[in-house]
Order: sequence, then structure tokens, then C-alpha cells
Amino acid sequence: MGNIQTILTNRVSGLLASLRHSGIKQVVLSPGSRSTPVAILLGKMQDEGQIKLYIDVDERSAAFFGLGIAKASGQPVLLVCTSGTAAANYYPAIWEADSTNVPLVVLTTDRPPELQEIGTPQTLDQPKMYSTAVKGFYQLPSPSAGDGNAELAYTDYIVQKAVDQACQHPCGPVHLNLPLRKPLMPDVDQVVSLPEQNIFQTKLTPVLTSAAKQHLTRLFAGKKGLIIAGPVQDGHQNAAEIAEFAEQMNWPILADPLSGLRGYSHALSTGDQLFKAWDKLPTDFQPEVIVRTGATLVSASMINWLANKSAPVIYLDEDCSWKDHSLSTTERIAAAPAQILPQLSDLKPAVSQWFERWRKLSRTIRKILETATSFHPLNEPGVASVISKNLPADATLFVSNSMPIRDIDVQFDPQITSTQVLCNRGADGIDGVNSTALGVASQLQNNYLYIGDLAFFHDLTGLMMARKYDLDLTVIVQNNDGGGIFSILPQYQEKTQFEKVFGTPLDLKISAIADMYDAKYCKITTAGELADIIRQQPHGLTIVEVVVPRQAVPEQQDHLKAAVADRLQEFLDENHG
Repeated sequence: MGNIQTILTNRVSGLLASLRHSGIKQVVLSPGSRSTPVAILLGKMQDEGQIKLYIDVDERSAAFFGLGIAKASGQPVLLVCTSGTAAANYYPAIWEADSTNVPLVVLTTDRPPELQEIGTPQTLDQPKMYSTAVKGFYQLPSPSAGDGNAELAYTDYIVQKAVDQACQHPCGPVHLNLPLRKPLMPDVDQVVSLPEQNIFQTKLTPVLTSAAKQHLTRLFAGKKGLIIAGPVQDGHQNAAEIAEFAEQMNWPILADPLSGLRGYSHALSTGDQLFKAWDKLPTDFQPEVIVRTGATLVSASMINWLANKSAPVIYLDEDCSWKDHSLSTTERIAAAPAQILPQLSDLKPAVSQWFERWRKLSRTIRKILETATSFHPLNEPGVASVISKNLPADATLFVSNSMPIRDIDVQFDPQITSTQVLCNRGADGIDGVNSTALGVASQLQNNYLYIGDLAFFHDLTGLMMARKYDLDLTVIVQNNDGGGIFSILPQYQEKTQFEKVFGTPLDLKISAIADMYDAKYCKITTAGELADIIRQQPHGLTIVEVVVPRQAVPEQQDHLKAAVADRLQEFLDENHG
């Protein structure tokens, strides 16, 4: 018994030491029987200050919480769970991590080979469980009485490989599966310190060849260019370099709200409304070249315009992901904008009137949007507008999918660059949003979450992490009692069945939910009340309910589109005689 316990302790503590030496500093654990030795030894590491350990008993929530930590910190996060369906609950967050290039290391514990395929309880086919959603899968050896040094050396090498794989561009999740035999109790007094033996690695920065630079010079120099900046994983990467290049070239940037570029001098925030009004740009606004960065845009109208563009599209594809929903790319450069654009600092710019023309156009659209949100009672666009105008300078705004991110795309027009906007904009689901936002809140200050009632309901268990770890997050729940986004989709035309199968009202008692998690709660009805709450620094978990009419959404959208189209026609008439 003692010898088996010593072997178990030695192998598992060696595995965890390798993970820590490879860069794992934060762990989210969902404990269960088969993960016993891992859980106990992680607890010891936490006590010794080697790691930060979070416990989340709901595996689906835990995985999204870990996703949020990795998203905010830029560092790999370890997820640990027991065998069976516990591991299956990680799947949605793993897909999101894969789709948005977030580094996660998933350690699932498992039954040993002799208990597989015979009906053993809590046993699934865990090897390659996550299929193509992970960058790599590695079956670790079950602790045995064999050559301990060889086993530890192999485990250490595989761990280094897996963590490096998770962190290499494009970042993403990796899966380690650890079969464990009973007895499962380790001896915490026998844990030995292992020396750090990381393999030295050299990483190279891409340098443009003279031929490549000459080619890009021919494409860009003196041309009327347009930069279309899509979402980035951490909400700010490459932003400064893209903004500097745009300023150098006198090029406008049509900036997605998740690009990190809104607030910079040449970034414009009105692309979505522009291309809803105009499916084709007037001659004076036609670019001669388009540079794309980031992932798929939030705005469907911009994607549709790109699909019918007439200029060459150069895609700076940092993550080698080929994410071009519009299929508009004519040239692709597999490097980060921060690596390539500074090497083009001597190019001749476009004439200054080119950018000024775009800025004047954008300001015209922005005035229409301001008018549309100021004359109404607090509605969905109004909520997004109030949030956007009143966030503190160093705030982080996490936004749910569905209507909130679309409303933020239209309304978010900051005058500063320090506000960070994040969203699970990979698989684009509404599950796990509370948990991801709380994972972000564990790393950053001044955190806000903007979410609809259905997405909020999807992840109620995730709110426990706020109470458990005293996290500061102000949650703004836009409660339209159902699925608001379907009101602007074709399903809305089927009036006889719409409310039953797509409207799906839940009549949530959000105040009762707040009570369950000891959260502060308020229900507001005016823009002024909402602005006052947002200006207050988040302290603890605060849930703000804003009731808005769902049935008004289609009319609001149609009215806004028509108002923008009419004003843009006036703009053209005024500026072209």
C-alpha cells in the first residue's frame, strides 16, 4: 500500500510540477473521485503559493471561467476534472477557445485501460473526446511500478510540448488524459521538489524580404486605402501598430468593437450602419486597396459589402486561421500587423482629403445615431448607448452574443483607447457568458457585463464564483423577456408561431436570482439611473435589470436604417452640388 501510494504521489506531483514549470500559474478545478490525487496536490501547491487555484463544481461554468482568465491574462490556464460526463461539460468552452485562439490546457482524469469498455461507471471514451476542437491530444501514462525516472521524463517532455502547443500561434486548447488506478489517496508528506528542466526555445520574428516589401509598396504607396479591423482575442493586440500605420497613410479604419481600435484618431465606428444604408459606395469613397485584420466582423452588412468589393483585399492573418467569412481575400500574409506594418513606415501616404472625407461621413452617421437614442424611452439601442458613454476610462466591458454585441457595434464610440471590450466571438454562443466575464473579472479591474435575459439564464450557476471569490462585476441585464434577435430575422414573419417557438418568454425573477447569490440588485427605468450606476466603480456582484420592449426592436431597426439612408443622400447632395 505504501509503495503504491508513493508511486502515485511521485508521478502526479511530477506532472503538476512540470505544468507549473511550463507556465501554468492558474488552475480551475472541478473535483471528483477519480481526480482525487490531482485535487489534493493542487491544494497543497496553492497553500505553498505555487499556483492560484479556483474551485468550480460545475464543469461547464469552470471551463468558461478558465477561458475568461486566459482571455484576460494572455496566459495558459489549466482545467482539471474527474472522468465521465464531467469532462464532456468542458466541450462548449473548448470550442470557443479553439475558435478564438485562447490557450487552455485540459487535464481530464480517467479510469485505467483495464476498466474501459466493460460498463465501468463514470467511464467514457475520453481519448480524443474533443476531436478537432483541440490542437493536440496526449494520453499520459498511468502511474505504475515501472521505471519511475523514465515515466517522469516522458511526462515532463509531453507537458512542455502540450503547453507550448497551446501558446504557439494560433493559440488554443490542448488535452491531456490521465488514467489513474485505486487507491487514489496521495501522501502529501512525500511530495518531492523536482528541478525545472525546460527546453530552451528560440522564436523568430518575420522580416519582409526586399521583394515582398516592393510588392506591398506598389499596392499601398499613395493609394486610397481602407483598413477593416476585426475582433482580436484579448481586445487590444496590434491596435497601436494598426492605428499608427493608418495615421501615417491617411487611411480610415472601419473598426469592429472587438478590435481594440475604437478611440484611435483614424478609427471610425459607423461601418455597420453605413453599409446597411449603402450596399455600394459612391465613387469618392471607393478604396483602391483594403487591408483586413482580425477575425470575422460582428457586422453582417460590412461582411456583405466585402464580399462584393472591387478593390484587392490584403489579409494580415496573424493566427493563420483563414477567417474570411466574406471570401474576399485576394492576398494573405501569415503574420501579425504588429510585425509587418512597422516595416512599411516609409511609404507615401494617400492625400489628406481621403481620410477627412471618410471622417466627415462617419460624423454625419453618428449624429443620426445620437438623435435616435435621445428621443426614446430607454430601449435596446439606448441601453448600449448609455453604457458606451459612461464607462470609466480603464473599464473592461464583456458583452454577450446575440443583440448586446450588435447594439454595442452600433453605439460604442469611445473618445479614449483604454476601454477594453471582450466577447466570446468565436463559436458565438450565449452559454457560459456569466462565467467567462467573471474569469475576466478575476484578472482585471472595473469590470462590466452587458447581457440579455436568455444568456443570463443560460449560465446562472456561474454566478457562484463571484460570491466564492469576492469578484467585482456589474452585470447589466437587458431584459426583453425572450429572444430579441429573432425579431429582426425572417422567423418573425411567421406571426402565428413566433412567440411560442422563438420569442420564448421566461418571465425571470431577476431580483430572486440576485438574492440567491447575495448580489446587490436594482431595477432601473431611465438613462440617468443607468448612467449613475455605470459611473460607480464595480464592488462585489451587482445585477442591474433594465426592462426593454422586445416587440419594438424591428420597428427601431427599420426606422434607424431609413433615417441613415435619408441623411446620407442629403450628405451626398450637399457635398457634390
